[in-house]
Amino acid sequence: MATNTFNNAQVQLSTTSVTDVYQAPTSTDAVSVVLSVLCANVNGTASADVTIVKTDSSNTVQSYLAYTIPVPADTSLEVVANKIVLKSGEKLRAQASASNYLNVTISALNIT
Repeated sequence: MATNTFNNAQVQLSTTSVTDVYQAPTSTDAVSVVLSVLCANVNGTASADVTIVKTDSSNTVQSYLAYTIPVPADTSLEVVANKIVLKSGEKLRAQASASNYLNVTISALNIT
């Protein structure tokens, strides 16, 4: 019988490098249903761009959820308008145009 577990992950994008934010469980037939990808700009004065990508477990890009989308100072952006399914081992990764401006929070339902 499948087990359903709610999960979340938070990352401050402390560099402008691509950063792992969330990975689906790696067990056979496991999936994650991503419910929310929220990006908040915690800088009080400047905008920063965010890119969110879906990759396989080897970090090969499968699709872009957001590509250099500006997040104004002191605001947040909900990147996922609906649900996204990640298969076993797939990841969501994020990149910011400026270090320490953006926080990304992901909420998901893991089905294992």
